[in-house]
Amino acid sequence: MKLDELFRQINFCKTIQKEGTDPFDLDVKKFLETLKQYLKKWKRLDDLLLDAEAISELAKIIELQGKWIRDRSSSFYIDPVLMELKLKMLEPAQLANAFFESWHPIISMDRITAKRLKEGLDYWNALLPFSERKEEFPLPSIPETFAFDIEDLIDLNILSRTEFEDSIKAVLKDLEARGRIEYHDFIYDDEFEDSVKKAYLTSYLVSEGKAELDINPLEEEVFISPNKVNAKANTGEVRSIPISLSYEDWMRWKRKQKQKRN
Repeated sequence: MKLDELFRQINFCKTIQKEGTDPFDLDVKKFLETLKQYLKKWKRLDDLLLDAEAISELAKIIELQGKWIRDRSSSFYIDPVLMELKLKMLEPAQLANAFFESWHPIISMDRITAKRLKEGLDYWNALLPFSERKEEFPLPSIPETFAFDIEDLIDLNILSRTEFEDSIKAVLKDLEARGRIEYHDFIYDDEFEDSVKKAYLTSYLVSEGKAELDINPLEEEVFISPNKVNAKANTGEVRSIPISLSYEDWMRWKRKQKQKRN
């Protein structure tokens, strides 16, 4: 390896750290293999110091790569390359099932005849453009929306603080008894309304540091476990993690539980 090439690699590492670019732009494995080949050729002290500096900069890049992965996995980020790999690993039947589950056709031939389709097309073609009839249909006013927190519920006498705290303790006790468990298996109950309530209470446990979420974006899995350390409410950086909770998913979960029992 020529010295000017080694200097370029070291400067590239420093540029990544300074500008915050993608740390995976540097091929760390290839760089290390090349350094290993030329290690026996270093004779002078300056050569060894230069080699040590290169190793130090590479270690910083590896640290940045680890942080990059943690940040994206905790925010449910899925890299396009990772998504492409996951699609290639699916069987044709799995791809077909995913397509049909997400496919929502506007019309279906088994529900409408060709005559009705023609009537609909004629009606559509006879309509004036939106630019000519927008004044007849003014945009609806958008009502102001806001979220209720626990203090609002208490002020409205919908829930007392004692009831809320007792519910939180019951959910925490349940989690401690069950240990690390898949998130939906933990919050889903026999009734969908109870599942929504438990998900709401569980979010407080996570916010207060009494429970931890472990997210695997590749497998689309979320695990929750009790925090054995006597944690207090999180006073650092707050990050919102959206987790899907729908009636259809709850029904599929119930069917799976019924199959297991049978």
